[in-house]
Amino acid sequence: MEIKKPKNFKNILSLQKHLDNNINNVRDRTFEDIQMSLIAECVEFNEETMLSHKTWKVKPYNKEKELEELTDIYFFFAQLLNYLDDEKNKELKYVICYSFDEQYISTNEPHLLKFIHYVYTEKLAIAMDELNAITYQHNYTTQNILDCYWEKWQKNMKRIGKEWN
Repeated sequence: MEIKKPKNFKNILSLQKHLDNNINNVRDRTFEDIQMSLIAECVEFNEETMLSHKTWKVKPYNKEKELEELTDIYFFFAQLLNYLDDEKNKELKYVICYSFDEQYISTNEPHLLKFIHYVYTEKLAIAMDELNAITYQHNYTTQNILDCYWEKWQKNMKRIGKEWN
């Protein structure tokens, strides 16, 4: 595998697969484990937005942290897609890659809870549309995600065998 900065979602899937194959898990990771990780990242993202569910807490808004947490959602979404059988889900993965690369935005009002629902109910193409809409709603672009993913991916590769294990 040639390792270079991602230009599209297919590249993110490849980088994520490489990262996941190099992490030493103490047990096999299940689809449900990945769903839970994704939900946890959604909560962390929400806590960095100006619309955090923590209405009792005053916290300075940090756009960089918000983008990092949003990108973490993409990390686990890619991991979730990579978990699926490639042959059975070839069309689904194609649709999701196209949706991300073309920044397809649904016309409905995006909401993080809808994204979580679509992930939980395994409606992953709709989940990607929702994630795109959330990305756009928070004024981020595909390029912002690609750049942040690459930066975090490199840091994560250095963490293997250290703070994760």
